[in-house]
Amino acid sequence: MKHYKWAIGWMGKYKILLALSILFNIVGVGLMAWEPYIFSDMVDNVLMPQHFERLFPMLGLSLLVGLAFSACRYFTSILAETAAETATMRLKGALFRKLMELPTSYYRENKAGDIINKCSGDVEVISRSMSFVVPKAVEFALMLAVALFVFLRINWQYTLVLLLVAPFTAIAANKMGEQLHPAFKRARKQLSNLNAVVAENIAGNRVVKAFVREDFETEKFQKENHAYKDRNIEANRIWLRYGPIIDSLATLMTVLNLTFGAVMVVLGKITLGELTLFLTFAWTLNEPLLMLGMLVNDVQRFHASMEKVQELYYWDVDIQDPETDNSPAEVHGDVKLDHVTLTYGSKSVLKDVCMDIKAGQVIGIMGPTGSGKTSLVNVIDRFVDVSEGSVQIDGVDVREWPLKKLRGSIGLTMQDVFLFSDTVESNIAYGVPDTSDENVLQSATIADAHSFVSSMSDGYDTIVGERGTGLSGGQKQRISLARAIAKRAPVLILDDTTSAVDMETEQYIQEQLAAMPDNCTTIIIAQRVSSVKYADCIYIIDNGKIIEHGSHAELMRQKGYYYHTCIMQHGLEDSDVEGGEL
Repeated sequence: MKHYKWAIGWMGKYKILLALSILFNIVGVGLMAWEPYIFSDMVDNVLMPQHFERLFPMLGLSLLVGLAFSACRYFTSILAETAAETATMRLKGALFRKLMELPTSYYRENKAGDIINKCSGDVEVISRSMSFVVPKAVEFALMLAVALFVFLRINWQYTLVLLLVAPFTAIAANKMGEQLHPAFKRARKQLSNLNAVVAENIAGNRVVKAFVREDFETEKFQKENHAYKDRNIEANRIWLRYGPIIDSLATLMTVLNLTFGAVMVVLGKITLGELTLFLTFAWTLNEPLLMLGMLVNDVQRFHASMEKVQELYYWDVDIQDPETDNSPAEVHGDVKLDHVTLTYGSKSVLKDVCMDIKAGQVIGIMGPTGSGKTSLVNVIDRFVDVSEGSVQIDGVDVREWPLKKLRGSIGLTMQDVFLFSDTVESNIAYGVPDTSDENVLQSATIADAHSFVSSMSDGYDTIVGERGTGLSGGQKQRISLARAIAKRAPVLILDDTTSAVDMETEQYIQEQLAAMPDNCTTIIIAQRVSSVKYADCIYIIDNGKIIEHGSHAELMRQKGYYYHTCIMQHGLEDSDVEGGEL
C-alpha cells in the first residue's frame, strides 16, 4: 500500500476528488444492493400472488435505481480520472525537474530510452492504476462485503456453500501475483533496452547511413523487439496459466448457487424470491472473481513501474547548492585550481593540478586525447566536485557558490556541440533569453556566424534541426561560440571550439575575441597550437598532470610536448625553428 499512498500524495488538494469518487462508489454499491431486493420483492409479492397492479411501479423504481447507479459509476470514473491525471501531471513535472538536477554521471550510467520510459510509460501505468484499479478494488471490496452481509442474513448454510470456492481463488491469485511481478520487471527492463536502441539510432542516423549499417541496426532492433515480445508473452502465459483457473472457480460458484439454491427452495428453506435475490447477487461475487486476474495483472505492472519511477525520483543528487551563499557580490574572474585531484572510481583523471589565473588573462590548455583537459571544465563549472583540493573563483571555493550564480558567471562552449530545435536567434540567446537583438548580432559577428546565418532563408529566424541537423560542424561550433559569448560572463571557457573551422576563420575569431570590450577571463582548450599560441600562459596536461606551462616562447625553448606538437603541426624541422620560422 505504500506505493499507492505515495502515488495518491501527488494529487494534492485533488485528493478530495478521489474521496468523492469513493463516496459515489459507496452510494453506487448501495444502489446496486437495493436492485436485487426489488426483484426479490417483485417475485414474492407481485408475481407469485399475481398482484400485477404493483408491477409497473416496481419496474419504474428498478429503472430509476439503475439510472442512479449508472450516474454514480460515471461520477466515480470521471472524478478518479481527474485526480489521477492531476497526480500524473505533477509527477511528470517533478521527474523532469529531477532530471534537470541530476549530475552528468547519471546520464552516463543510464540509457536515454530507459530515462524516457520512466518519465512517460511508467507514469502512465501508475495513472491507470490510480484511475481504474483503485476504484475497481474499492468497488469489489464493497460489493463482496454487501453480498456476504445479505447472504448471511438470509441463510448462512447457503452462504458457506458459495464461499467454498473463495480460498482456492485467493491461492490462485496469490500465486499469479508472485510470478507476475518479476516477469513484469523483466519486460520493463527489456522495453528500456528497446527504447535505447531507437534513441541511439535517431541520434546517430548519419553515422548509420555513412557506414551503411542500416541492416545491422535493423537486425539489432529486431533482436531487442523479439526479446520484448518474449518477455510479454512470458508474463501473459503466467496470466493464462492462472486466469482459466480463476474463471472456472467463478463458474463453479454460479453452478453451486443454482444447484444448492434449487434444493433449498424445494426443501422450503428459502422462498423463490430469496433464491432470485441470491441469483441476482451472485454476480457481485462472480464479477470480482472474474476480474481478479486482470486486477492482479495491473497491480503487478503498477509496482514494477513504481519501483523505476521512485528510483529516478529518489536518486541522490551529489552536486547541490551550499547552505550559505559565500559568493562575491561582483564577479571579476580570478580562477584558481589549488592542488586539484579528481577521481572516478579507482581512476584519477586529474592529479594535483595547480593553476592561478588572473582576471582578464587568456589561458591555453593542451594535451593528448584523454589527458584530462575537459575534466578541468567539469570541475570549474562544478559538473563534478573535486576529490581533493579546491577550485576557487575570486577566492571563493565553487562549492560555496549557488549553482545558478556560478554557472551564470561562466560562458561555456562544449566539445560535443548541442543545438536545440529552435531558431538560430533562440539558440544564441539561450543563456540570456531577454538579451537584445544587438547583442545576438554582435555575438554572432565575433563568432564569425553572422555571414552564413544571414544567407539562410529566414536569417536568424531560421529553425535549426534537432541537434543542429542541416548545419556543418563548423557552423554548429560558431553558433555554440556565439551562445557562450552572448552571456557576457566574467569567465569564458572554450573547449575545442574551433576544431571544425578553417585556419582563416580561426584567426578571425581569435582577433574578434581579443578585441572584445569585456575584459573576461578566457580559458581555451584546444589541440591546435594556433588556437593557444597568443595566450598569456599555456598549460600542457598529460595523464591528469601539468607537465609544462609558460608562454609560447617559453615552451618552445623547453623543447617538450608543446615544442614537438608545434613543429609537427607546421610541418617543420628543428633547424627551421632554430632559424626563426616560429
